[in-house]
Amino acid sequence: MSQSLKVLIVEKNSDNRDFIAKVIRGIGEDIEIIDSVATGISAVGRLKLHPADIALIEVDTPLAESVKIFEKVHKTYPIMGIIAISKGAEELFDEIQTTQLGLLDSISGLGMDFSEEAALSLRRRIMALFGLYKARRNSRLTRQRHNEHAVLQESTPNRMAHTDIIGGTYPAGALRSLNPVSFNRKIELIAIGVSTGGPNALADLIPLLPPDLGVPLLIVQHMPEFMTASLAQSLNKKSALEVREAVDGEEVMPNIAYIASGGRHMTVIAERSNGVVLGKRLIRFTADPPVNSCRPSVDVLFYSLAKVCSGRVLALIMTGMGNDGTEGVRALKEKNCYCISQSEETCVVYGMPRAVVEAGLCDERTPLGNMANRILELVRGEELKGGMR
Repeated sequence: MSQSLKVLIVEKNSDNRDFIAKVIRGIGEDIEIIDSVATGISAVGRLKLHPADIALIEVDTPLAESVKIFEKVHKTYPIMGIIAISKGAEELFDEIQTTQLGLLDSISGLGMDFSEEAALSLRRRIMALFGLYKARRNSRLTRQRHNEHAVLQESTPNRMAHTDIIGGTYPAGALRSLNPVSFNRKIELIAIGVSTGGPNALADLIPLLPPDLGVPLLIVQHMPEFMTASLAQSLNKKSALEVREAVDGEEVMPNIAYIASGGRHMTVIAERSNGVVLGKRLIRFTADPPVNSCRPSVDVLFYSLAKVCSGRVLALIMTGMGNDGTEGVRALKEKNCYCISQSEETCVVYGMPRAVVEAGLCDERTPLGNMANRILELVRGEELKGGMR
């Protein structure tokens, strides 16, 4: 059971405070509102007694007073996530952002609409920012563990060194392969293959992705028929990104995670008319025999993607038994795919990721806790130029 996320609300309008609190409570049981207060001064006093992970703080006029509160909170609690909230003046946040206080982002338009539609929109926005905070926290903890491991290695010279542990030029927690490929093409689509331990791993990963991810995400989780629908529903409730069980014939669209139906192979085809490719990509299911003793099979999906994707695919091979996905990654490599495998220490079963690594097809090995960060960096083209973040 993951530790609950402790949240403080700072907003002088009581109706807004109540609305925000109601929206946050609807996110899930792993969120705890420690308090909701009217002023920044009250917030500072409250945090001394009960530290929070995230504070939603109102941006008010005069702006200088708001900046002072943000500076004081950030200086006293530098690792706490801060979300600026306002009644609609985005330019206020733009100005505050230049103070480089490490804010997660802003939420505007509060106090105008308390409808169910507004609540749903606000809930998804807050969930995305909470996910961003968790991803950053996981990355920070991974970096801390990595540094501690490096110190231990240096102090124990007789132990065999892990030669592929990163230095200071790649993201904390990511283990690079010995033969990394160059990365200079934009990601077009994300494809995930996962098996044993997958539902929990997906529950740790998918909720950390934003609703505006910008690309489609296709997932093959080895599961029997009728179980994948409940998996999709569960992930959708926890995530800002839309998650659903894929439907035969639907178009693959960005900002949606599609989970393959249990008991059938999921493929992606290019829509054609009179032999001419129209550009749309459609999901198709088949009842073909199992591949690698699996149906759905990761290899089957990846083979189909290699035929229809003109851009780069980001392939993730996560926890699972066997080697399903290895040959599919090999096919995608012909299209310059970038492959991440889940690191051994974070897998329930290190089978599928190991097979990809041993085949020389993996570009980096990444702990589960840092995987969302890597996805965002790669999709947004934020490859690190040097130095750890």
